[in-house]
Amino acid sequence: MVEWERTLADAAKDGKIRELHLRKLPLLRTTTNWRKVELVGWVDHQMKHTYYKGGLVKLNGNLYFVQEKTIQALQEFMEWKFPRRINVIPESK
Repeated sequence: MVEWERTLADAAKDGKIRELHLRKLPLLRTTTNWRKVELVGWVDHQMKHTYYKGGLVKLNGNLYFVQEKTIQALQEFMEWKFPRRINVIPESK
């Protein structure tokens, strides 16, 4: 595993994630089995040009961001109860 991937995988361990790391997370749109996805936390954060509203999930040891619209589309197939809210730490200017 590359060092950057390891950093991202551990990015939200303590209920916080830096904006830089959140921006770098890959978007999870589809997978063969959504039941293998581990829910990490809910994100609701406005950046300068982007609004992040959705969940952080782990799949196969990697951290991903799932948009709210994807979560809503899958509501009838699985339960999406995120264990906590993730605080986003803004980058200093």
